[in-house]
Amino acid sequence: MTTVLNTPRLGRKLMKFLVEFNPPPKVKNEFEKIPELQKKMGEAMESIKPLSAWFTLRRGMIVVEAGDMIELSRKLAPLFHLFKTDPVISPAISLEEFAAIPAAIGEEARRLGL
Repeated sequence: MTTVLNTPRLGRKLMKFLVEFNPPPKVKNEFEKIPELQKKMGEAMESIKPLSAWFTLRRGMIVVEAGDMIELSRKLAPLFHLFKTDPVISPAISLEEFAAIPAAIGEEARRLGL
């Protein structure tokens, strides 16, 4: 299930995605020591325009909006090339939307006769 938002300014619907990445320790250590890599990371994040971001010593998580997986892949490619890692991408939903899920599941189960 993905979150769909109406965005009149863009004239299309966007989905939210939680993107997790865990770079190899060697890459992470290089990133901490080389200012040029840090600058590239900043530029990548500016182009991605995450809604939220969390970083720990080894992992990163960002929430981004995209119209489809192709757009999402294009947005994220520089970041994952820089960190030499594959992302884990999951659909993300707001708390308001989450509250509506049980009712939607119940309706679908009734419709299917479950």
